[in-house]
Amino acid sequence: MRDRRGLGGPELAVHPGSTESDPASGANRSPYRIPKDEGLANMEQRFSPKAHRLYLCMGAVLCLAYFIGFFPLAEFLPPPSPSWTPERLSAWIVEHRTGLQLACALMVLGATLAAPWGAALAVWTRKAESHFPLFYATQLISLGCAVCIIVLVNIFWAAAAFRAGETSPQITQALWDLGWFLFTFSVPPFIVWFVSLALGILWNPPEHQLFPRWSAYMTLALCLNWIADVLIVFFKAGQWTYTGFTGMWLIFGTFSLWVYVMTYIGFKAVSRQEQICRREEAESVNHTPRVTVP
Repeated sequence: MRDRRGLGGPELAVHPGSTESDPASGANRSPYRIPKDEGLANMEQRFSPKAHRLYLCMGAVLCLAYFIGFFPLAEFLPPPSPSWTPERLSAWIVEHRTGLQLACALMVLGATLAAPWGAALAVWTRKAESHFPLFYATQLISLGCAVCIIVLVNIFWAAAAFRAGETSPQITQALWDLGWFLFTFSVPPFIVWFVSLALGILWNPPEHQLFPRWSAYMTLALCLNWIADVLIVFFKAGQWTYTGFTGMWLIFGTFSLWVYVMTYIGFKAVSRQEQICRREEAESVNHTPRVTVP
């Protein structure tokens, strides 16, 4: 006795294994055949929770790399002020050269992890736009820009430390300033990323709503906090400088907190999606019609 899907249905795909004769073509075909359109549907629903969880963990690793780089290694407690003279800055960098170089090496590796982590968030807004994923595409493009920026930050800091004491203090200061301007002033690509993610969450259909709406509002609030950072170009002293509380520390702290919150929500979304996939798989098995033929 053999089990076969109902005759007269959609075109059947060959399953590897035992074969039988096809009266139409004379070719050998499997007795365990699955409709092609059903196979494509299952492919679209394929879900890899381990990969998602791995990529979500990259956010925590990113923040940890910057925490270690900023404090124990580079000793940014606090970092040099933009009001320092070139000679004073150059002397400070020479004194902290080894720690700065180790910090930049660690942070440039950590910076690249923003790509898989951001992608692990972006995929949850993909179904909000059907065949025209504008928000999803914008997230990926702006995420790529953001990763390039935070990588360049460490390149400029490392270059400043590499030649400090050997080249002109003015050149050292220029490289140092470039690194900090990339770290704090170049917020627009991040804002585009955050807004696209937030809108993708808010406009997601209810049946695909795995991220709570408050997480989108939190992300938009983060944008309002960051937009004022373009003002650092006007200040060399005070809290609005690129090393001041408003100019740098507030952004550094809120971004780190946002990463951990979104990572936690992402893990919950993965668990819920895993349960949905298991339930749908069980339902598809229980409702599969079969006809027994001799």
